[in-house]
Amino acid sequence: MKKILLIAGVGVLLLLSPLVTKIPAINKRLDGPGFCGGCHVMEPWVDTWLHNAHRQTASCSDCHIPHDFVRGAYYKAYVGTRDVAEMILGNWPTPIKLSGHGGKVTQENCYRCHETLLTPTNETPQGKTRNCWDCHRNTPHSL
Repeated sequence: MKKILLIAGVGVLLLLSPLVTKIPAINKRLDGPGFCGGCHVMEPWVDTWLHNAHRQTASCSDCHIPHDFVRGAYYKAYVGTRDVAEMILGNWPTPIKLSGHGGKVTQENCYRCHETLLTPTNETPQGKTRNCWDCHRNTPHSL
């Protein structure tokens, strides 16, 4: 019985561990150019972000991670683990492209910050006809 409880306890801890990534003090360390730009393949994206107005108000996670606590924690843990595994295995895509799901997350975050600017253009989540970067290709990364 003790073994089963121990195994169940470890399992629960493992399932809940991604939530730690969204604790503010830890989230701050796992974000931004110091962390996200730690891999040399990310340097061009960090450099272009550093020369863009978004650097004053948005970190990497502000654009690329869902903002709700649970979904954001698990997504951050998933993409972080995936990226590390791809780097170690030598499967890193070149050039780096935003995945389909990553694009949905990024688009959602564009709407979250710029909703008042988008409404007059009818480019709202309900009336969406294209992605923000279709027109704003160099924002915030000019690659």
